[in-house]
Amino acid sequence: MLHSIILVGWATRREEESAKTIAQIHKDAEKEARRGPTTMGRSASNNSLRRPTAAPSVDADGFVQVVGTTSGSVFNRSQSAGNFGRNDSRNNSKKSRSKASGFAALNEPTLEEEPSSKKKETPKAPKKVFLEPNECGKKAKNILKEFFVGGDIDDAVLSIHEIIGAGEEGSVDRGAKVLEKTIYMILEMKAEDVEKYLSVVTRCHDEKKIEQASFVAGFNDPLEFLTDIAIDAPLAATHLATIFASCVKAGALTFDYLLSAPEYFRTDCKAASFGANVLKAMGGDATTAAANVEVVEKLMTEDDKTQYSSAKDLIAA
Repeated sequence: MLHSIILVGWATRREEESAKTIAQIHKDAEKEARRGPTTMGRSASNNSLRRPTAAPSVDADGFVQVVGTTSGSVFNRSQSAGNFGRNDSRNNSKKSRSKASGFAALNEPTLEEEPSSKKKETPKAPKKVFLEPNECGKKAKNILKEFFVGGDIDDAVLSIHEIIGAGEEGSVDRGAKVLEKTIYMILEMKAEDVEKYLSVVTRCHDEKKIEQASFVAGFNDPLEFLTDIAIDAPLAATHLATIFASCVKAGALTFDYLLSAPEYFRTDCKAASFGANVLKAMGGDATTAAANVEVVEKLMTEDDKTQYSSAKDLIAA
């Protein structure tokens, strides 16, 4: 037999939750008590209710503040065992990525400083190439010839400086050849040309465009071959004495340099007489200074000593 069921109204399965007053809470508690423990347990299980550990507090508007659950309550979904694993995995992954990115940041070059391998080295200036010493001597002769005609001493000094390159590798040898070749040329010229020549040479010394070591080396051959040159150039000995005297006065040479001149000059080129002429060209007290007189005395040969009783007599002659 079929039984007909008549629905008298309907009610929601779960009451809509809203803020309750204390009176409503007490009223609901009495209803739950009348329903019995089974209903309470099922309701608690279905709704996952947790009993407060302390009496609820009511704010000024009459709303109840829910207190935290007891330690023995069931875990909520976010705290389930499965979620713990996933959360820990995500956290560990984030930490690993954070550490890795931190180390990478330390190793990455900053914008302010490029890696050493990419830094550009400052290009070095190309090394200047100079002529060979003999070629420098030949070119210096042409420079002086132009100076004798044009009279531009600044250009002459600059040109000599450019071919010697004082201070650069090999500059002493280049300077020595410049002096040697130009002295040879001047010994065959006139006295006024000697004065022009000396204006260039002494200025080159004063401005350190010809080094002192070049003067020492540059006079060796002209002194050694002086007698041979004098055969074709009678004024060669006088010109060379004048040039030597000017270099001593300028500080490019010392008078006692004659004592270390080539041996042939000291034995066969009348070195003592040449020294006396240098002192006369220097003028002033040079002829009477004891150190200078001693140098002339040491240069005197046996023939000189038979002709002059002393170095002073030779100088005064």
